[in-house]
Amino acid sequence: MLRAVATSRRALVSGAILFAAAVAAVVVAVFLSLPEGDPPPPPTAVATPPGQSVYVEGVVGALQRVNPLFAADNPVDQDLSRLVFAGLLRVGEDGRLLPDLAPLPDISEDGRTHTFRLHPELRWHDGAPVRSLDVAFTIEQIVAPDFRGDPHLREAWQGVEVRTPDLRTVIIRLPVANASFLARFATVGILPEHLLQGLDGAGLFDAPFNARPVGAGPYRLESVNHLEAVLSANPRYHLGRPHIDVFTVRFLSDFAAVTHALERGEIDGVFLRQPLTRDQLDELAAIEGFAHQDLQRAVSLVFYLNNGQAAYFRDPRVRSAVSLALDRGALVEAALLGLATASSSAIPPGTWAYDPSLDNPPGDPEAAVALLAEAGWHKSPTTGVLVRQGNEFRLTIRTDNDPRHLALAREVASQLEPIGIRANVASTSFTVLSRDFIAPRTFDAALAGWDQGADPDPYLAWHSSQAAHPGGNVAGYGGIIIDALLERGRTTTNPLVRLDSYQQFQELWQRESPSVILAYPHIRYVRSTTVSSPPFGVLFTPADRFLNVHLWRIG
Repeated sequence: MLRAVATSRRALVSGAILFAAAVAAVVVAVFLSLPEGDPPPPPTAVATPPGQSVYVEGVVGALQRVNPLFAADNPVDQDLSRLVFAGLLRVGEDGRLLPDLAPLPDISEDGRTHTFRLHPELRWHDGAPVRSLDVAFTIEQIVAPDFRGDPHLREAWQGVEVRTPDLRTVIIRLPVANASFLARFATVGILPEHLLQGLDGAGLFDAPFNARPVGAGPYRLESVNHLEAVLSANPRYHLGRPHIDVFTVRFLSDFAAVTHALERGEIDGVFLRQPLTRDQLDELAAIEGFAHQDLQRAVSLVFYLNNGQAAYFRDPRVRSAVSLALDRGALVEAALLGLATASSSAIPPGTWAYDPSLDNPPGDPEAAVALLAEAGWHKSPTTGVLVRQGNEFRLTIRTDNDPRHLALAREVASQLEPIGIRANVASTSFTVLSRDFIAPRTFDAALAGWDQGADPDPYLAWHSSQAAHPGGNVAGYGGIIIDALLERGRTTTNPLVRLDSYQQFQELWQRESPSVILAYPHIRYVRSTTVSSPPFGVLFTPADRFLNVHLWRIG
């Protein structure tokens, strides 16, 4: 999924800018828990009963609607929705499906019908029972014509049949078999029908419920104002009552507010989605009492080679040579300050389908030169530029205005120069990059980000059927064998067959090099050394850091 914002999850969006989430300046009045005109309390105003454990996490941004159907474009809403709500399933640290409101479903032989049985005794935060009707209600809201949430979520559920033969059973039948559907879309938070029935799309979008939500997740929202949201542990949480009694999310305006809050001990942790400079990293490191973790996303930085329109990239030897010419580790250090996993794999490292033996990030310029010579490209003795049949190997790398993307594109151009490829870098706004270059495929090469989402299925990115806009196969690659492997991995429900399909895909990727994977970015997580939790694994969305929040401890 080519991303404009790395913190949202959609089926497909043209263009890609990572870490470009805008921070909302104000909170909509409906979300203030205080009467209009009254001053907000200071962050310390919320009384905590003696003996209760309290964790305060800082986030840069402000909430808008604590509702999983409307959270896609606001990271703060995503975080709070993840704490308050639960879905049918969860996605584990390596992308495998885990139970949530229901165990893993029974799946029919044709891969289309999924039968869920809700756990017994499930309760909403207000004590009402969670029923299969709540699941059906939530999906009805998503597919409604007046739905005002993520249109890609709505598109994914179109044509899906949902039946509830009893209060604990949910039967979901897909139009066609799609093994990635559950991980990507059956994890959406479920809404309580008894509190929302009768609302149309506009009514649900503007409902007071979105400021005082009732979910079935690990925490219930107790109060919210423009400074913070205070949540308490759900004693009836189906995965076990959270160990931390009070979880507060503090809204911060910028990096200066982050460091101020850390230094004064006002927060116990902060998840830094925004790009960080070397000086900012050093400033964070100087604050004592905090541990730093760099959590990998399932988002790849891709050097797209236009197989369809750039003649020299139609030859797999040339594409492989470009890949071999690049030292990904050096790229990550120089352009991304080391905050990324260097990788040449189109399957995200750390996920269940990834095979580290098929990932080969080290560069080999000598092998690259040999492949280019085999393809008929030789350096001009006067200019040092590769020449074949009188044509010089010159190209333009298109990217957006993100400073790190620019730095990475320039480093790529610098590493290609010694083997005789001359590349200049041209940047523009995301809108122009998407409209004028990515969508019509009018580029030689482009540097962009691809969000793989919560399943390793790369069909949307590399199947030949996706080569034309709005498909995600931006490079225009077409390969019969790769197509067959992606189709098999997408339609089978047998995990071993899927694994075999994606391992073969990785093998072919190394030989074919449809484009060049450079790295998978990290997000810096700073938390007090007194906080402990299970390992985080890969983040498919930033809110996935709360996967096991009920197991976090203080002390």
